[in-house]
Amino acid sequence: MYGPPANLALVLPLDSPIKTVGDLKGKRIGVTTTGSLTDWLVRELSRQQGWGSDGMQILALGQMQARLAAIQRGELDGMVIEAATGYELEEAGKAKNFMLFGDIAKDFYTHVIFATDDVIDKRPQLLRRFLRGWFKTIAFMRSNKDFVVASEAKTIEVKPSIAAKIYDAQISGLSADGAWNPVAIDVIRHSLKELGILPFVPEANTIYNDQFVPVKF
Repeated sequence: MYGPPANLALVLPLDSPIKTVGDLKGKRIGVTTTGSLTDWLVRELSRQQGWGSDGMQILALGQMQARLAAIQRGELDGMVIEAATGYELEEAGKAKNFMLFGDIAKDFYTHVIFATDDVIDKRPQLLRRFLRGWFKTIAFMRSNKDFVVASEAKTIEVKPSIAAKIYDAQISGLSADGAWNPVAIDVIRHSLKELGILPFVPEANTIYNDQFVPVKF
């Protein structure tokens, strides 16, 4: 459904002295929970910098409000939140988006579409119709930016300028047909062990189904 996590950002205090990714070494970064996607992304960024998975201090503080309060008190050097919220904080003069994690996890699936085994086995045509409807909607969104921005600004109650930034950063991450990228699958199945969710790396064919994709219409 959605590829690299361009919808998640590393947000810094407005007056942060951090200028480059290299300045993040040893810094305190707030995430949602241990073992979450936000946790893994910080660890992956650390690994890519050659610091190992613990090159930054990762603090699991739960909800965004708790992380924002901690960053305003100077208890955090940065936090991982939705990029949309980061844009709002920027406009309010409270913080700034430093980077989008889609830039460091290019082969990844942030969101996927699930179906129960029962629906797959007993109602496959219903599932196919749902998927065609979903991806037709994505095709419409790609070619109707102004309409989408106006609609979503109203739906999620943000300024049109913020909705436009979200659209520009995220529209390319929405899959056009649901086809799987084997490299992204490998990243995800290895992350399940890295985060302690599973004690082993699962076989690729046990974590996804390619019976219904790519969708053609």
